[in-house]
Amino acid sequence: MRSAIAETPMASDTTIRDRASDAVRQVAHVAHEARLLKTLATDAVEDGVHAAKRAITRGLHDLDELRESAAHRVQRAPLLTVSLAVAGGILLGVALGWLGQSVRRPRV
Repeated sequence: MRSAIAETPMASDTTIRDRASDAVRQVAHVAHEARLLKTLATDAVEDGVHAAKRAITRGLHDLDELRESAAHRVQRAPLLTVSLAVAGGILLGVALGWLGQSVRRPRV
């Protein structure tokens, strides 16, 4: 949307009444454009809120599916699942310990 206020050359025969009516028209036009921009901004905010709510709902649904899938996997192969969880925990602990040790020790 483009906003332009065109200045008309003032002829010598224009009266104060004409100038006042032109000013009123320009103010009305600017007010109309301000209302349009307000409506556009309100719509954009509402769209963002709706998208955020939809993303949260979808994330909760996906989390529920993941929980059900994990419960099914544990029921189907409990020994394998527990051993993989222990191995992952050990690897994560070693990696974090190595990173923590290299941060504390100054390099020479």
